[in-house]
Formats: sequence, structure tokens, C-alpha cells
Amino acid sequence: MKQTKLRSIVMTAFFAAIIFVGIQAFRIPLPAAVGTPFLHFGHIFVVLAVLMLGPKRSAIAGVTGLVIFDILNGYIHSIPNVFVTTLVKCLVTGMVFLALKKKGENNSRKEYIFAILCAAIYGVCSIVLDFVWSSSELILAGSSVQAALTAEVTAIPATIINAIFTVAGTAILYLPVERGYQLWK
Repeated sequence: MKQTKLRSIVMTAFFAAIIFVGIQAFRIPLPAAVGTPFLHFGHIFVVLAVLMLGPKRSAIAGVTGLVIFDILNGYIHSIPNVFVTTLVKCLVTGMVFLALKKKGENNSRKEYIFAILCAAIYGVCSIVLDFVWSSSELILAGSSVQAALTAEVTAIPATIINAIFTVAGTAILYLPVERGYQLWK
């Protein structure tokens, strides 16, 4: 029992660290009217955490890795957004994957397709949540609804690019990461 719990803690911490490194080591700035988005591996590793660890532990790993990055890189103002949206994305995507995995009945081909589908669900959640959160922030800061929505529409392409990158990265990395994770378990 103790070894299983320790393994669970170690894997959660490992994914938190790899999520942080995935953003810290590789960032390509993307143009946007609002915010400072960039292309990075962080969300790919969050999705892989969801697929390996499940909804709860991946939420802990995802929030921890992303928030540590924000603290160390001057994005403290983004922490509430990152905290809430990552928590929601991990829980939703993780629950969907668990449900689909049960239907897959240990069929590795189906599981792979479900993993890619869940990466796409994570990406769609990112687009919707970022749009709603950022629009709401602008409105609360005093922008008109029209100005806030216009600004966010111009910023959404960066989120869409990251979502596509996340799906592609997950499609490439899922099988080797899953095999390694199963060997370590």
C-alpha cells in the first residue's frame, strides 16, 4: 500500500516537473491582441498526465507545473485563470477518458483513438475557457462587451494553434509514454 501511494506521488511530481520544463525550455511567442501567448509543450504534457494519472492527480500535476512556471516567469496575474481552467480541463478530459477507456475493453487501438479524441476535447475546452475567462476579465476591467469580444476573437487563433499542437504532440507521444508508464507501474 505504501509503495503504491509513493509511486503515485512520485509520478504526479514527475508530471508537474515535466509540464514546467515543457514550457520553460520551449516557447515560441504567438501574436495576439490580448495577453502574451506562446506555443509550448506544457499542454501536451498536461494531456499526457490526464491520460496516465487520471483526472484528480493530473489536475494536481497540471496546476502545479503551470503555476510554478507563471510564478518564476512573471505571469503571476495569470495564476487564477491557469488554476481554474487547468483544473476544469483535467477533470473533464480525465473523466471522459476513463469512461471511453472502459468502453474500449483493453483494445489498444481504441484507447489510442480515445487518447487523441481527449486531447482534442482538452483543446476545445482551452479555446472555450480562455475565450470566456479573458472576455470576462476585460469586461470586469471596464471594457464594453463588444470591445472585449472583439479583442478575444483576435486572440483566439493563438489558442487554436496551441490546441492543434497539443493534439499532434499527444498523437506522437501517447504510445511511447503509455508503454513507459505501464512498465514503471
